[in-house]
Amino acid sequence: MKEIVISMVCTFVLAPILAFGIFAVSWWGTAPQQILPPPSHLAPRNTNTTTGPPGNEQVISTSMRPVSGRLLFLANCATCHGADGSGKGNLVLDRPARSFKDGGFSFGNTLPAIRRVIASGIPGTPMPGFKQTFTPAQQLSIARYVQSLGPPIRKSDPDATRMVITDRPMIARGELASLGPDLPSHVRGFIAGGTDGLSWEYQMDDVRLLAIRQGGFVQRRNWDGRSGEPLQPLGRLIRLMDGGGPGPSFFVDGKKVRSHLKSTSFEPGSIAIDQTLDPGEVTIREIGRSISVGTFSGYARSFLFDNPRDVTIAIDLHIEDGAQKIGIDSRGIVWYRTAGPTGSTELTGLKNAVLGEIDGSTVAIVSSGVDREVVVSTLLISDWNDSMSKALLEQDVSA
Repeated sequence: MKEIVISMVCTFVLAPILAFGIFAVSWWGTAPQQILPPPSHLAPRNTNTTTGPPGNEQVISTSMRPVSGRLLFLANCATCHGADGSGKGNLVLDRPARSFKDGGFSFGNTLPAIRRVIASGIPGTPMPGFKQTFTPAQQLSIARYVQSLGPPIRKSDPDATRMVITDRPMIARGELASLGPDLPSHVRGFIAGGTDGLSWEYQMDDVRLLAIRQGGFVQRRNWDGRSGEPLQPLGRLIRLMDGGGPGPSFFVDGKKVRSHLKSTSFEPGSIAIDQTLDPGEVTIREIGRSISVGTFSGYARSFLFDNPRDVTIAIDLHIEDGAQKIGIDSRGIVWYRTAGPTGSTELTGLKNAVLGEIDGSTVAIVSSGVDREVVVSTLLISDWNDSMSKALLEQDVSA
């Protein structure tokens, strides 16, 4: 009986345990090692040194999980804009980075506007484009986080989206819509409005006057997001420069040059626009205002030049046809009868400049002198006859 019990224990208890042990040892020795995922960054970190801003190289994240906009921002944007979005990062730039905390959004704080800047950058500034660095989903994730760093978005009445000028001039910056068929829009532009009812529409990259309007100022559509859409001018168009697509405004020693915007500032009733001409030796302060001469009305642009090397400067007058001299008035302004857009008649007055032509363009050649203020006056008239000459030359110009 004892032998039977021992036999049963060995058969039904010890034998299965021994067999399982042999199988386990055999399987452990032949099983493949566990494949561990390689270490990954939380975000596509920038590989540049401090000699250049982030975003110039494509660095793809190996993370399989979606990365939050906050982590992407801290890894790629905080070096310039600061971890808190204050614009105080560790990278030293030639100009301060935007402070999102203070609402410093170049083209509006809507998600489409912020995402477009992240993807394409801002030409002419240290802000690069990250289109090749971030996926569209990552761009949107960063845009949401950047938007959250700004001031709270306040709801407003759609009827309150109009900017109205009362006792002081105003300036609105943003995208400008195309002014004609086959003409581009201008992502970086501004409209300067004076208390005299005139507004001046400029493109910002290579500063050029595009149009002059009279009446209302600007409506910002989508005001709640500081306007991610183009500015909507409200004034009536009174002058379009070269069909809305003018070339460079200035010539230096007979060659067209770029004009770089330095700053804008408030003057009594108008906006002053400070510019620098390539290669940086000539600076200009430009101011536009309305004028009247007797019964004629129009506008004037004054240019104060700082020209230390006394190079020859010329201003494009955007005249469609030749000019016929009328005479000189008591203030030393030389008046010409000129042709504006679509054959309209205009009167152009020059002070401290002479009429000339460069490469087919009618220009005002600035008189020699290191510091010289040039005034270009334009009167818009419906009709002209020679009897008006005397009235024009005997009247004083009033602003």
